Order: sequence, then structure tokens, then C-alpha cells
Amino acid sequence: MGTAGRRVTEGVGSAGVPTRVARGEGDLHAQFVVGRHTPAGRGDMRHSSPRRRLRVVLAAAVIAAVLLGSCSSGPSTPGTTSTSSPGAMSPVPKLYPARVALFGDSLSQQAEPYFKRLLAAADTSNTTYYSSHGGTAICDWLTRMRRMAATLRVEAVILEFSGNALTPCMAGLSYYTPAYYAKYRADTMAAISIWVGTGAHVFLIGAPVTRQQQESVPHWDALDLQYAQIAAADPVHVTFVDAAVAVEGPGGVYSQTLPCLIGEPCTGPVVDGVPSNVVRAADGVHFCPVAEVADACPVYASGAFRFADAMLHALVAYPPMASPSG
Repeated sequence: MGTAGRRVTEGVGSAGVPTRVARGEGDLHAQFVVGRHTPAGRGDMRHSSPRRRLRVVLAAAVIAAVLLGSCSSGPSTPGTTSTSSPGAMSPVPKLYPARVALFGDSLSQQAEPYFKRLLAAADTSNTTYYSSHGGTAICDWLTRMRRMAATLRVEAVILEFSGNALTPCMAGLSYYTPAYYAKYRADTMAAISIWVGTGAHVFLIGAPVTRQQQESVPHWDALDLQYAQIAAADPVHVTFVDAAVAVEGPGGVYSQTLPCLIGEPCTGPVVDGVPSNVVRAADGVHFCPVAEVADACPVYASGAFRFADAMLHALVAYPPMASPSG
């Protein structure tokens, strides 16, 4: 029997955290930002119909480009810099921070090829620094974060960590225990401290439920709720992004398939009369619909695209870069 669905919904979370997930915007999928800080006098750019149409066009272009080979090239080595170059598309308004740093585990690693293409298609002046690797936790990257923060003027930092406890810095901690959550809280706060001191805005990404969690782990989303609580306590510098809803079913439940998006290949089964795509891997955790080859997905992965788009979507109306003392 499955457990209850995602509790990061409208209202108050189980930890007393004010949360909000607005669903149904645009032609791709839902909105993902929880507790967004919007500076006074600055509207949310995402509600513009022309921008929604632009995102659909960009999404179709990105999917086509990835299908031509980028998804099989594998993620970049952690710490490498990817600077987008002008393509054949007409210039579009600048939507994103000039310099972004993405840190994460296997979920962001699988989403990386799509994140790169989406960002490059929308903003040819952006530079993004990628540091993602399967099985890692926040504590694995703190040293690199400190080094990067000391030398780079990063404006937005994305932290996507679903809760691994496999590496030496997490040694001795059992999943879902008070000590485990305390460690993740301390490491999250340490990472935020590193970047807020430089004026960057930090985005904490919510991870989707796994099949095993839904079947046997009560309160499986406690880590996401903890991220939301941290963001709610400092909305000027930190935003929680419930990117998980991009690959979950209604109510935040695990789903192996979802209805096909506009512009994407539709190669999955027909579910209840609706053409669908496989969005989760056979392991019930990741996104690749087939077996990976050399740590890369050899086919289009709808789940990875949706997750990448959700992470990137949160940056569209990010707060202006603050001064280090702000």
C-alpha cells in the first residue's frame, strides 16, 4: 500500500511551514516555486503569454537538439564551465542570471544536458558551472563551493540533493533519522552561508518521490519540507523550488508515465486514452526510460527534460543580485 502523496502543497506543511504550489500555468506543466520572493514593484515575468509561447518554442528546439546527440554525450566533469554560444535562433530577451552554479546528485546529472540546452537556447550570454554526480550529498561539495565563491561572481546557485547518505562525509548516518535530517540541515545552511555572503541567491530543489518511498516510507518528503522551511525563514536569499511536481502524478504521487508535453516525442504507452511518456526509470528513482550507456541516457528522457525545465523555470524572475552585506 502506498503512503500519502506529497505534503508540500497549498497551506501549511506538516512541520508548520507555509508552503504553496501553484499548478496549471503555461503549456508545458505547472509552476514550481514555493515561497518565491518577488521584489516590490517587480512583476512575475512567467505570467506573460508571449513568454509562455517562447518557452514552448524553446522546449521544442531543445528536445530536437538533444535527440540529435547531446543526451548521449554524458554530463560534463564536475567543476567544468559551460558557456553557451549563439545558435541559429533569433535573439530573445535576457531571462536568466548571467552566471549560475548547479550542484547536485544523479537527478541533476541526468537533467544536465536538457538544462544546458534550455539555457543556451534562451540566453546566449549565460555561463553555468556544473557540479553534479550520482550518490553525492551537499557535504561532498562544500569545499568546491568555498573555492568557487572566492573566485567567481555567481548570481544564482541551484542545490539539488535528494538525500543520499552514501559518501564518507555522511558516514554513520541512517536514512530518515533525526541525525540524518540534522546533518542535511547543517550542510544546507553551510552552503547558503557560503553563497549569500557573495550576494548570490540560492535555490533549493525538491526531489520527487521514489517508488520505494511511496510504498514503504512514511513522511518520505520530510527533507523537501525541511528545504521549504529553510527558504521560508530567509526568502530574500533563498527560494524553495518544488521541481518534483514536474515528474509526479496529481497530488504528488509516484507516476511511471505522464501525458506527453507539447513538442516532445511521444513514445510511451497510451494511458486511459491519453498518449504518454515514461518519465521514471525502471529503478523507480531516476529518469532514463531505458538502460543507461556509459552513465548517460541513450534516448530522449522526458522526465529529465521536465525536471531540468522546472529547475530552470525558477530562475526566470529570480531576485536581483544583492550586495554581500544585503
